[in-house]
Amino acid sequence: MKTFHYLLHFLCYLTFILQATGTLVDPGRCSKSFGFCRRQCLKEEKQIDICFSPSKICCAERFTEDS
Repeated sequence: MKTFHYLLHFLCYLTFILQATGTLVDPGRCSKSFGFCRRQCLKEEKQIDICFSPSKICCAERFTEDS
């Protein structure tokens, strides 16, 4: 019964929470989308995805409009 309970929590995590925070990408795919896998994004960057590497996120440069 405990195994079923843990499995249910894991499936809920995969279904709802993980999709809301971003998708898991490999470092090559992150760099193809003009990003870098880092532990923290710089102030002028934004988080676009989550890298496979432990505790790393894919950061990309923010594009601002000059007006």
